[in-house]
Amino acid sequence: MFKVPLKYVKPFDYLFILRPTLFFPIWIMMLAGYSGFYTFNGEDKWFSFFTDWISVLNFLLITLVSGAVFILNQLEDIETDKDNQKLFLISESYVRQKTAQTIAFIIISVSLIIFLVEDIYLFLINSLNVLFCGYLYNYKPFCWKDLPFLGVFINIVGGLFLFLSGWIIAGFGQWKAFIYVIPYLCAWGTVMLLTTIPDLKGDKLHDKITFAARFGIKKTIWTATIWVLFGFIVGIFNKDYLVIYSIVLSIPIFVIMVFKPTQAWIFACIRYPMLFIALLLCLKFPLFFFVLLVNYYISKVYYISRFGLDYPTFKVKE
Repeated sequence: MFKVPLKYVKPFDYLFILRPTLFFPIWIMMLAGYSGFYTFNGEDKWFSFFTDWISVLNFLLITLVSGAVFILNQLEDIETDKDNQKLFLISESYVRQKTAQTIAFIIISVSLIIFLVEDIYLFLINSLNVLFCGYLYNYKPFCWKDLPFLGVFINIVGGLFLFLSGWIIAGFGQWKAFIYVIPYLCAWGTVMLLTTIPDLKGDKLHDKITFAARFGIKKTIWTATIWVLFGFIVGIFNKDYLVIYSIVLSIPIFVIMVFKPTQAWIFACIRYPMLFIALLLCLKFPLFFFVLLVNYYISKVYYISRFGLDYPTFKVKE
């Protein structure tokens, strides 16, 4: 991978505080909701190149709101991020905290104003997303990210908001969405659970009682595996082949992780289930593959040029 001179890379710090590498799961959940609307209404789309630019704008705005929420999380996790040796931009003052706060405020304000004018449901869902995942999750006296059950709950609720946003962009709200979303929330929640394991050391140093800190690695792994199997069962009930195929591909990795709970297999179970869903979504919406590819390589070039890091990556090491 080639490197770009540092003077050209530094301005992108202000973009990467939004954490574009986390846009992958954001887009996957939204597009799963978008796809789910058509599947549940008998119009299952495969190899669709149709582009609705209003929908694209809405996807972009929700992505930016999610990125702003990630900024709020980084602002409240500076010491933990230092201990876990990740998310350098704010914690190591590459971007000043005040500047990051201003960027988050502007993005959230402008996006919500546009949603208020365009679609009241998208406004309400994304306002709730900011309230739950931005405020209640990060700030005192709530700070639910530091609690085992409420931390998991907030992450699952965030996934629900993204899925519902995609569903509403495709058409209109239906109660069926709350049934169709269950397997995706299981996959989403599983990944969120497992990510508490690599951060265990730093979280304990700062008295954060995450799920893994409260129940240990073994119980966290078993809980995540059970959720995947439950999602598979509900996916069969829903006749949702997107979920069925992706979980079938994921189950062998989880079985290995249960019997060999090394860091390598934990990271494999964090990275690959959502990747399998993404690749199947690319069969439904081929242009999505191009979006994923562009984001991946821009992020790759940025991190290797800025910090000498091979990131993002699907490699797993013992």
